[in-house]
Amino acid sequence: MSGYYVQYSDRARSEYAALSAATRRHFDHAVVGVARDPYAHGAAIRGNKDRRSACLAGVITEYEISRDVLVVTMLKVVGI
Repeated sequence: MSGYYVQYSDRARSEYAALSAATRRHFDHAVVGVARDPYAHGAAIRGNKDRRSACLAGVITEYEISRDVLVVTMLKVVGI
């Protein structure tokens, strides 16, 4: 199975930019794992397996998976 492409909503992109450089490096590494298998991380939100919440490298995220086009869209990125 191919990996997924990860993109960021405008909100998530600005939240990502607010993270420290060290946190971004660790987070980027964790996102590689999400791109390989987004269903292996976090938990479904309100029973929707394609909308997930996960803590990645100390960063709380919400993301949506588009299986048909192999895209993960980061919706929320909040450093702890």
